[in-house]
Amino acid sequence: MKAHVKMLAILLTLGILAIPFATASAQLAPQAPAAVKGLPKTQPVVDNPLIQAFNVVPAVVVQGDPVSANWHVTRGPGGSPITSAVLTVDGATIAGSSAEMYSGPPRPFAWVGEKTFVLTVRNAAGKTTSQSKTVRGISLAEALSKVNIVNMEANPQRFSVGQPIDFRVMISNNNPGLVLKPVNVFVTQGSRVVGNKTNFNLGPGNQMITLQDSGFNAAGGMYYTVDVEFKGQHKMRNFVTKPVTMYTIDPTGH
Repeated sequence: MKAHVKMLAILLTLGILAIPFATASAQLAPQAPAAVKGLPKTQPVVDNPLIQAFNVVPAVVVQGDPVSANWHVTRGPGGSPITSAVLTVDGATIAGSSAEMYSGPPRPFAWVGEKTFVLTVRNAAGKTTSQSKTVRGISLAEALSKVNIVNMEANPQRFSVGQPIDFRVMISNNNPGLVLKPVNVFVTQGSRVVGNKTNFNLGPGNQMITLQDSGFNAAGGMYYTVDVEFKGQHKMRNFVTKPVTMYTIDPTGH
């Protein structure tokens, strides 16, 4: 009997000791495996062709005068070769090349007003890049209307018959950005051509031109006429010569 009691006490003790372990085991939840950080995604390589330079010059022209286009295009970072570079105006192709460097021949600009030149470059991957330039055309009548003969000065200011005279003629071009070429200037007295300057460029702003009369002719007429000629059109201005009373001192005295 005593043996049974002793065995029961041992079993109870073991049961009491086992309960905390079971409770602790029940409270420990299984841990999820640590998440693996994703690797950074590789960005796709941009493969559009590059336009390094593109010009259509000049940017302002008289209608009918020539403009020239040039460009420099290269492969993009992806390395696909250039297959075409096409220049269009109003959707019509006026130039094209598959080379990276292009310099075209002069072409007449037939319009009055602004026109946009669009360069579109395509590569072997089918990618395209575009860039545009605007050119403005001015009619001949408008261009010449903004050219003025500002003044003409004589050196010396007083001169006698047969005396050489230097003339300084100031001409203004009030067309912004427009260079007129070629321009011819003549100074005449009656039917006599006193002096001229031909085939020069008249840029925006004032330009001084120096000419010379080898000898004043009082019988040649009362006007000196300045004639500016551009593309067969003329702009003229008369400068009157008038006698001026001159005095001197008699060195012999009285």
